[in-house]
Amino acid sequence: MEARIYKTKRQRNGKRVVGRVYRARVKLDGDDKVRDIALKVTDRQVAQQKLNEIVRELEHEAAGLLPSKVEREAAQSPLLDLVAEYVNELTVLGRSEDHLRHVDKRLRKLVRECAWKKLADVTPATFQAWRKAQTGKAPKTLNEYLAVLSAFWTWLRRQGRVPANPFELVERADTRGKEKCKRRALSDADVVRLLQVAGKNQLAYLLPLHAGLRRNEANKLRWSDLVLGVQGGLLRMPVAVNKNRKDQPLPLHRELVAALQRSKPKDNQANAVVLVNGVPDMDEFRADLEKAGIPFLDESGQRLDYHALRKTFITRLSRNKVHPRLAMELARHSDLKLTMKNYTDAGQLPLQEVMDSLPGYGVDSRIDSRKLVADSPAVSPAVAVGETLKEDKPAANIGESHGLSLSVAASPPDGEWRREGDSNPRYLLGIHAFQACALNHSAISPPGTKLWPCILLGAIFFRRTATPEANCRLLFRLRFPRIKISDEQ
Repeated sequence: MEARIYKTKRQRNGKRVVGRVYRARVKLDGDDKVRDIALKVTDRQVAQQKLNEIVRELEHEAAGLLPSKVEREAAQSPLLDLVAEYVNELTVLGRSEDHLRHVDKRLRKLVRECAWKKLADVTPATFQAWRKAQTGKAPKTLNEYLAVLSAFWTWLRRQGRVPANPFELVERADTRGKEKCKRRALSDADVVRLLQVAGKNQLAYLLPLHAGLRRNEANKLRWSDLVLGVQGGLLRMPVAVNKNRKDQPLPLHRELVAALQRSKPKDNQANAVVLVNGVPDMDEFRADLEKAGIPFLDESGQRLDYHALRKTFITRLSRNKVHPRLAMELARHSDLKLTMKNYTDAGQLPLQEVMDSLPGYGVDSRIDSRKLVADSPAVSPAVAVGETLKEDKPAANIGESHGLSLSVAASPPDGEWRREGDSNPRYLLGIHAFQACALNHSAISPPGTKLWPCILLGAIFFRRTATPEANCRLLFRLRFPRIKISDEQ
């Protein structure tokens, strides 16, 4: 460790000049930098005492026994002074006037209503108690207060004035189904009626309907931001005006290009605004809705305002099956979730058309009376009554019926097949043989003939000591005793 006091020395006009006040040079063990500190005293003993205090303080900070000097100074500063410094920093970074106004207003309101004086007074518990008492504010508004407070604390942490941001762990309020202001999108028929009665406001409505412009962007749009041609146009939204601060040239719809060309004065200046009268206010917009016969609020309480025209533009993209990534780019969003969730009206999507376009699985709607139950073998189809075999012909498959005969897998060693279940071919053969014999017996046997031979024949197939081939030959000989078959058949 290095810790010493000294006075500065320099040459002036060939003479050695010694400084009047003392300074300290300190370097702790394991520290990479040397601290040069002005002590601002002329007495050597006082300077040495101040050096000892500085060394002790630095060692306590390194051991975690004491907050840093920057943190201690910030803890003693008035909270409103730190808020003003934060807002000034945002101004230098080029944040919009609207954003600066909201940040300053909300932070000062929290400081006033929560009775915060210094940083030590600000805790998640006091904020949550204030949030719980705000019964008149929507959950979305309360989340905005939390976001502003958390951003302020993140700035303090980056400045080294607080060790951590405790508001990152505060849970946001649930906004699902609690929105006080929920917008809806217009249908194409409603848009046509609105444009027909818009009059001088038609261009102001076409800008969000065809380009997705926000109110502030439409008010500040200038002719120098537009490139209008015969085939189409291009919008070059300035970075200072664009909300996401991106330089995004976007193509314009041909209907909007035609409306802009009709409205463009011949002697206009490049810096002149496009909307001379500006975007209509809410009263004028509601009057146009009334003239068009469009309700301001629908049955579910969803409203219409100028920003709802931007939502109509984005919803129309989804309704026309535009790829979500393209829709996000045309909407000038930085988050796809914002485009798909907040700016897409699900009630306007063609859900029924999508369901009707899906192919089916080819399932017959008729239900067979012979239903299969769980873990049961397959039901054998009924055996039709055919022509009686002649005694002088051997029993053999004829013609193309070879492909329809049931194939029998070679039998594994005795004891490997289960006594029951679909994986046992001996079991399946026994069931099929019993059904076939029983049905043929009922069809061709004289009345009063006993059915027990059929049951016995089916049971033969369950013998564990015989192969399936041997059981088949035995069954055939018992059922058709007059037909001669060899062991190889």
